Amino acid sequence: MKTLPDSFCVAFVYKHKMTSEVLVVDIDRARELDAARPYWQHVSTVDPITLLQLIVRAKGRERNTIIKELSEIP
Repeated sequence: MKTLPDSFCVAFVYKHKMTSEVLVVDIDRARELDAARPYWQHVSTVDPITLLQLIVRAKGRERNTIIKELSEIP
């Protein structure tokens, strides 16, 4: 059953607690990772289009800071 409009664009960022691997996934994969807890931890939900625009426009340290903050566990 489809509950979200086609224009809805969201991505979920997860981090593996033991390996620190970072994944960016869609809602279906996010549900699978939530079921795999305690290994995967949801760290942020983002609008990928807006975020990519922000990263592309950023320079040097600012770009690195944005990327780092995406994968940090709050």
